[in-house]
Amino acid sequence: MLLLFQTTSLISVHDLQLIAPELILTAIACLALVMEVILPYKLSKWTAYFSLAGIALALISLAAQFKSIGGTFSLNALQGVTATDGFYGMVHIDGFALVFRAIFLIAAGLTIAISMRYLDIEHEQHGEYYALILFATVGMMFLGNGYDLILLYIALELMAVTFYVLVAFTKRQRRSNEAGMKYFLLGAFSSGILLYGMSLLYGITGSTNREMGTKLSAAPAELRPVLLLGMIAVAAGLFF
Repeated sequence: MLLLFQTTSLISVHDLQLIAPELILTAIACLALVMEVILPYKLSKWTAYFSLAGIALALISLAAQFKSIGGTFSLNALQGVTATDGFYGMVHIDGFALVFRAIFLIAAGLTIAISMRYLDIEHEQHGEYYALILFATVGMMFLGNGYDLILLYIALELMAVTFYVLVAFTKRQRRSNEAGMKYFLLGAFSSGILLYGMSLLYGITGSTNREMGTKLSAAPAELRPVLLLGMIAVAAGLFF
């Protein structure tokens, strides 16, 4: 009971509302995995329809969030949006985040709709495919609203790990397996470089959020080479 009280005091309802679309997609993805176990192979397409319905719910939640922070459905909709933070500044919701989260959701819906026929042809109609797409979409959405290096790294890894599996999903094809292995190895190296650069920036500033900008500009001259190395490492990891 004490642990529950401490958890609810750390995370407010307002914070959870900010990531409501991501929470919906996560729940739908977990249920899609369960449906894969329960449904026979001939009914696997129902998992795709269920995933599309989950994406539609996430879009409705995103539209409600857009309306709640001052947005209007007009040509100048984003001008009235009031940026808001959550989870102690780790999540930042503004017009940029709203637009890109909507793009990711629409892209995920189109991907699922296009893939249904292809998976039938390849005889790979499995529910985990749609769950992986939803988890990757959650990672991309957190990349759009993340305001902290730790959150950005976790979101990037969530997206990348699911992509490793999706690249090699047609396991009967040798080229698919080869592509998945190459992508995994290159992704592991780039992830290490990115994390090394982030650790250098954290060592200089002692922060991973918005305070980094002020502290980086005030960094001593003798630390500038280390700062440059950290920025190069972060850029190399991201541009992969």
